[in-house]
Amino acid sequence: MIIPVLAALLLTSKMSNKFLVFVVVLFQIDFLIADPLVQLPNGLVLGREATTFANKSYFAFEKIPYATPPLGPLRFKAPQPAQNWNGTLNATHLDVSCIQLPTNASDSEDCLFINVFTPQLPEDDNNVSLSVMFYIHGGAFMGGSSMFAPPDLFVNTDIVLVTINYRLGPFGFLSTQDDVIPGNNGLKDQLLAIQWTRDNIHLFGGNPEQITIFGVSSGSACCAYQILNQNSKGLFQGLILESGTFLSPWAFQRTARNNAFGTASILNSTFQSNNDSKVLLEFLQNVDAMELIAAATQYYLSVRLPWEVSFWSPVIEVKNPDAFFTKKIYGLLEAGNVVAVPTLMGFNSEESLLFNQVPEVFKTSAEAWDENLALVVPNDMQIVDETDSAEMGSSIREIYTGGEPFADHLGDGIRYSSDNSYTRSIIKHAELVSKYTKTYFYQFSYDGVLGNVSVHYDGAESVGHSEEALYMFCSGAGCDDSLYPENDILTRNRLVKLWTDFAKYQNPTPEPSEILQNVTWPLVSIDDGDFLYLDINEDLQVKNHPKEGTYSKWTDLYDSLGYSDFDTY
Repeated sequence: MIIPVLAALLLTSKMSNKFLVFVVVLFQIDFLIADPLVQLPNGLVLGREATTFANKSYFAFEKIPYATPPLGPLRFKAPQPAQNWNGTLNATHLDVSCIQLPTNASDSEDCLFINVFTPQLPEDDNNVSLSVMFYIHGGAFMGGSSMFAPPDLFVNTDIVLVTINYRLGPFGFLSTQDDVIPGNNGLKDQLLAIQWTRDNIHLFGGNPEQITIFGVSSGSACCAYQILNQNSKGLFQGLILESGTFLSPWAFQRTARNNAFGTASILNSTFQSNNDSKVLLEFLQNVDAMELIAAATQYYLSVRLPWEVSFWSPVIEVKNPDAFFTKKIYGLLEAGNVVAVPTLMGFNSEESLLFNQVPEVFKTSAEAWDENLALVVPNDMQIVDETDSAEMGSSIREIYTGGEPFADHLGDGIRYSSDNSYTRSIIKHAELVSKYTKTYFYQFSYDGVLGNVSVHYDGAESVGHSEEALYMFCSGAGCDDSLYPENDILTRNRLVKLWTDFAKYQNPTPEPSEILQNVTWPLVSIDDGDFLYLDINEDLQVKNHPKEGTYSKWTDLYDSLGYSDFDTY
């Protein structure tokens, strides 16, 4: 080792100055050799070496530009590939998130960065080719950051983890629903980042032929949207959807043009009457970014209903050279007009718990539903007549309370909210996509300390939205098994194994495993009237028909409409 040698020599009084200079040079060279460097097509990047809590070394390369900063005339435009840089890019630390609602100190409009965490870099005599998992963060299309997706549990299993930032809120999803601002720039950012990964991941020890994209909540919906774009073909080989799909009602923006002009009118009242998209674009491209996000936040809060989570989200685009998708989502999936790759997907047992942790507040929503039952009718049912809408609302409440008020049965109201926002659309997605590709379905039912949602409603289940993600992402001492109950750690290890084995083999249970109780996770197939799925609880159990008590009644209501030209479901 050079450091001990140097120390010893410094204690030698007869050491010559020339020899000291020689040793110092060796000392500096040793540090340069230790620094992980990767030569990308755009330039050289410097990473850092790190260690997981389990004492596994890995290399981190953070804040690599995958696109040109979307500033000035590039605001509201499809992303452009990154420009070359001179010298060595310091990629040792991520300190930037995309501007979001609400804003944070780390927010910037210059935010299109990609991060790579790899257990091993290729060397001249070692052709490393590890499976890759590409993570898209959630946050209702309006918030979130790759800073909150640490790699420890994935690199522990020899996975290369890739995480990204993408444009959020109006910067990513504002649309005039014409060819001036077509929209979906957040999705286009993600696609460019996936292309970047496909082209460059071999330089970090990853296998470009074995990439699985995955996400939670709106990140999951974003992953689902990627299969609608035929340019995704060949870019990834697996898909994991956790509690979100493009069929989720919150994952689609129906009034995008009104939202665009409504936001602009807060900054300039002339847009209350001016309906010129080009004038709007020119104005918004020159507005200060923080002023724009403040106006977007004000408009969002003025028009959203109390129980609505998302607002800025993807849209159907008019045909244009960069269009992401131009037809209704449900029909595209039903017809198989998607990039069909093996899919693992599912939800938590009671998704809406996360958003309704104060029963007294939730009761006010339940009372609003009881007062106007049309409010519980999904927009995608396309019911315009007020009488028909009220009748449908009554039929929906009948499923959960037998016709009694939601306000008197809050647990049933939570079940309705979970089904309406999450489970119904996710089950339907699985039914449709299973006709075209291998599909594995789960319900996460384990209610542990790591999940961190403790509210309970009588009659409802126990695991809220995004709880499963807390079992899979940790860093430093947060990965210390001794901090949590034994069953929590067992569940964490099971989830990580199921997810990473799927990424490696396109099969979450490729062989019997004691930690998985030797379970074999069956494929979804509805041809014979079954819908088999894995219930992940203290035990792993194969069950039939998720949300059996309510889902079939929902589909009966949709079928009763006499048409299937839906966008979401």
